[in-house]
Amino acid sequence: MDDIAENASSMHANMRIPTLSPATAEQLLTSHVIGMRYQWRVLKITGKDTASFLQGQMTQDIRLLTPAQAIHACVLTPQGKAVSEIYVLMADEQEYLMLAPACAAEALVTRLRQFALGHQVRIGILPSFAVCSVQGAHAHAGLAPFELEQPGSSWLSTTFHPKHALAAMTMPADPAGYWLVGPEDMLKAHMESAHAVDEEELEAMRIIRGIPMFGKEWDASVHPLNANLIELHGVSFNKGCYVGQEVTSRMHWRGAIRKKLYRLRLGNAPIVLPCAIHQGGQAVGQLRSAAIDHQGSVFGIALLPIASAEKQGTLDMGGTPVTVIEPCHA
Repeated sequence: MDDIAENASSMHANMRIPTLSPATAEQLLTSHVIGMRYQWRVLKITGKDTASFLQGQMTQDIRLLTPAQAIHACVLTPQGKAVSEIYVLMADEQEYLMLAPACAAEALVTRLRQFALGHQVRIGILPSFAVCSVQGAHAHAGLAPFELEQPGSSWLSTTFHPKHALAAMTMPADPAGYWLVGPEDMLKAHMESAHAVDEEELEAMRIIRGIPMFGKEWDASVHPLNANLIELHGVSFNKGCYVGQEVTSRMHWRGAIRKKLYRLRLGNAPIVLPCAIHQGGQAVGQLRSAAIDHQGSVFGIALLPIASAEKQGTLDMGGTPVTVIEPCHA
């Protein structure tokens, strides 16, 4: 179990299980909530070679990217290890925004700059930009203060407000919510205090919905295909060459994907994270995160062998029953 390694514990240096409050749950059902997502950083890539450069650096096909459709991808090392997962938005043909986990943003910029020699591109972190999340049954109403049009209903549909340098991206798709990307001061100035929630509750929502994040549920010790890159629409097997493609393609075409990230329901909250998940008395996987909903139910995201996950009712966590809901997906 080489990719269920002890170094995964570094992802949970501060053990705290995020909880969704009854008040926030009510807001989600009847209106919407909004909050800053400081766990993400905004990068900017500009230049006439931007598209061709990124096509050789990331797992997804740049030709799928339009001003109305963002893409999800990973940037890999030549050995196929993940540098970071990314979301890419197209402001225009020579200016792209890239969202990366804060824990990986600087390493990602360094890595991309190393491969940018010979390309007319500029890459850097936008320190004044940030990401906020609008979620709920009427999440579209949260876009009005920002004068943003509602994006399409599909995963990562986008709209832009060029005058204010703001973008909205559908995230997740069902039930639809949105990520807003733009100047932090503008995002905070237009947030309606009556709907504001802290990042911990947004994190609880992410885990309950089963949306994994690089640096949280997986890291460089887990190949992105084992972290559900296919299910999250983050890889193309028909595009041209990119860094790390050989390992990634070989895993896919040879059927070597034997583990995935799964959304779980847990009998009790774990005492520590990560923690082992057992089958037949043997540790077979690892719970990477957990969250508690407004009714006290506990959900989690775990890395499990596919064969073990398909045997319903046979998993436990220190005697506590574990139910597999589904593989994590977009």
